[in-house]
Amino acid sequence: MSENAPKTSSTGASTRPEKTPFTFTDDGCRTEVRLAILLMLAAVFLWLWLGPARSAMVYFLGVPLLAYGIPLQAWQARSQGRPGYPMKMGLILAIGGALMIPDMLYRESVDGPLSVQPMALLLLFPGLWIIGWWFFARSRPAVGTGPALVKGI
Repeated sequence: MSENAPKTSSTGASTRPEKTPFTFTDDGCRTEVRLAILLMLAAVFLWLWLGPARSAMVYFLGVPLLAYGIPLQAWQARSQGRPGYPMKMGLILAIGGALMIPDMLYRESVDGPLSVQPMALLLLFPGLWIIGWWFFARSRPAVGTGPALVKGI
């Protein structure tokens, strides 16, 4: 029998763990948060094909979902221990948006002011929103499980 063949139990069922489909957030992340991030990323990266007007409409479809979903996800993580807060996605958006800013600088004319294209900021702000709520989303330790208090102080 080969090493790569799935092992079977005495009942004949395979004991290999079932593969989960690709997701860019952890299990437990709210659906509206996932949808909002997908809409916002699509709007930013399809800017040239959709045009600024359509891209802005797609982006603004995701804004209320993210504005509502992240605080709700944080509250549920804090109060009920819900897993799946998209902290990694927030870091990716914020770092990616911040790194894009120098690349997106331009001038309309040689003597004109330096401007930045909005795509970098459209990634940076949702990332900062997600990171900002993460501090609230961290679960509290149960009473009596933290470090012991020093008596007499």
